[in-house]
Amino acid sequence: MKHRYNPVLVAVIAVGLVCALWLNWQRHQVEQANNTVEMAMEYEGLRNLAILQGLSEDQVLRDFQAAGINSLMLFDTTLERLTKKGEIQSTTTEELRKAASLGADKGVFAAVPADKLDMDAAFVAAGSNPAVMEDVLEDLKLRYGAERVEIVSSEPQIIRVVGKTELLPEGRFDEPHGILQAPLGLPARDMQKLAKMGFQLIVRPQNYINVSEEQIDSIFKRIDKAGVKVHALMPCGRETVGYPNKVEYLGQKLRERDMTLVMLEHYTQLRFAQIDGLIPLAEFNNYKAARSYVIDALEQKKISVATALHRWALTDEERNIRVNYIRPFLLPVEGKDIMQVNLKYVRDIKANVEARGYTIGKAGVFAVLDNKSGFAPYFPAKTMWLPIVLAIVAGVVLYGSLLFNWSSKRELVLWALLSAGGCGLLLLGRGLLTRQLLALAAASVFPVLSMSYIMEIWEKNKTSDNGLVKIICHAAWQLALAIALSLVGAAFLSGILTDTRFLLEIDIYRGVKLTFILPVVLTAVLYLKRYDMLQVVGKGVKSLLNKLNGLLDTGLTFKHVAVLMVFLFVAFYFVGRSGHTGGVPVPAIELKMRAFLEQVMYARPREKEFMIGHPAFFLTVLAVYKCAPRWWQFVLVCGAVIGQGSLVQTFCHMRTPVVMSFVRALDGYAVGIIFGIISILGVSVLLYLGKKLQRRYMEQ
Repeated sequence: MKHRYNPVLVAVIAVGLVCALWLNWQRHQVEQANNTVEMAMEYEGLRNLAILQGLSEDQVLRDFQAAGINSLMLFDTTLERLTKKGEIQSTTTEELRKAASLGADKGVFAAVPADKLDMDAAFVAAGSNPAVMEDVLEDLKLRYGAERVEIVSSEPQIIRVVGKTELLPEGRFDEPHGILQAPLGLPARDMQKLAKMGFQLIVRPQNYINVSEEQIDSIFKRIDKAGVKVHALMPCGRETVGYPNKVEYLGQKLRERDMTLVMLEHYTQLRFAQIDGLIPLAEFNNYKAARSYVIDALEQKKISVATALHRWALTDEERNIRVNYIRPFLLPVEGKDIMQVNLKYVRDIKANVEARGYTIGKAGVFAVLDNKSGFAPYFPAKTMWLPIVLAIVAGVVLYGSLLFNWSSKRELVLWALLSAGGCGLLLLGRGLLTRQLLALAAASVFPVLSMSYIMEIWEKNKTSDNGLVKIICHAAWQLALAIALSLVGAAFLSGILTDTRFLLEIDIYRGVKLTFILPVVLTAVLYLKRYDMLQVVGKGVKSLLNKLNGLLDTGLTFKHVAVLMVFLFVAFYFVGRSGHTGGVPVPAIELKMRAFLEQVMYARPREKEFMIGHPAFFLTVLAVYKCAPRWWQFVLVCGAVIGQGSLVQTFCHMRTPVVMSFVRALDGYAVGIIFGIISILGVSVLLYLGKKLQRRYMEQ
């Protein structure tokens, strides 16, 4: 009889594991070097906060800087903002007509010729800072074209720009803004002021209509005119500057200036906000990019400061966020005014960031040292992935052999053919789909192989005379072994996907739902086959199909339907709890437990492991050592593999640091032992009480 596990394939898996661990170590080094977090707020938001509180703008800026804000975001200015600041004067055709009909003083705009009031337009004149008019004229021509912009008076200089002038309420982003509220260009004087105060600058320019290279150049000319260093650009609106056909040019300009692209995470915490051109821009900027997170404005109105703070405590560490985009709360809390609330909020966020080992500075990026440019994205050589391909294929063949009892020769032939195909596909182009499929195979098969090996250990149990202490001790070390074997698959998954695109979440693992389901299905099939649960007569696929056909002819009873409904509910709850949108809601008590575990453990373990999988593993050991009916063992084994699949599935989230994923598995093991012991003791008590009641009934 051949060995159950082909030693050649086991050796291939061992070699692949060494390579995978090396790639995981490299990934860890890249993640460790990316340890700087930027604390950013909107300059306009702080200006509005100063106005709301009746405070000096400069004092508010200094207070927030002292609290921990080291970067400010600057948007394109507008005619409305410049008018409110007094740097320009502006009016509209409608206002001038009303003034004329009432005989009111038009001020400087009395110089506007009457024939220039024939259509809706905005008129602009110099304010407290005459130098601003030069920038405004340049920006208006770039934004609207020379045919819509003209100088209607030289002394004093008055500019007319034709178009809609109606003002929209704040927060109305779903309608086109009129001329007064439409973006112009970056404000040079604001950049100078903030840089002089010691803030880092993140610019957020909006795209142009029919964007040209000249318009893109104007953004950087304005920065040069201000004479400041801008280290990052974050897109604003629904398109990046340059979209659709000048994104590469913008990427070139960012590379020339060694600027970081800030990519805002989607509010579902999966990938990025929907901005056309964002991913191509990251590619053209050679992946010099940092992930940013902001609490959605509408959601922030519904949550408390404490809840928001709890989110910030996790976001940098668990999702590789490197720009904390902080919005202020605009209502007093617990008798504290708005300034006190927000300054404490920022200080607490900074304290949490630093407590987790990060430093405050320019946003870190995923990079390796490069002697030429000083920056290079992390992309391992494809040859480093080849041993992992061979190892994952070996695992798939081992599972197939356990199911179909292949000969050693057939195993090696299948392995060679599948490996050649996998390596060939990987070396073609980016090989992204191949890597995704290999990751899915690793996440699905290795938890099953882990449980298969543990089942062999259980098969050696020949007696039901085992005490609870022995059962608990055996369950603890067997679970540890199962986790170690499952983590082999996790190492392969992490190794085959590791590169800057996955770390930034530009590319994501696509098989999350399947990774939850497949290990359970594959384990169930293997268990049914190994112990001939279906009692198939004969060999081959035909015999199996005949047996299944007989089962389908079985008459259904209410008992069958009830059991089926239970399984469907479990499946719905199991899969529905995965993902980031919709799904099954989380009970309040579970949220409290999560918060507690986050406080006491380095990485909060997953509930599917310590509440379902690991307790089921302990109960399986109890069932095996007490020689429970085989069908009960089957159900419990299917429950136990959920924990193994879940801990491997943790590594599918490549944005989470690899060490945290490994530690999360260990933390899950520690908590799982507690829940497992409770499960064994609870079931043992119920069985004892059940037997006692049975004896009492028989005596009657």
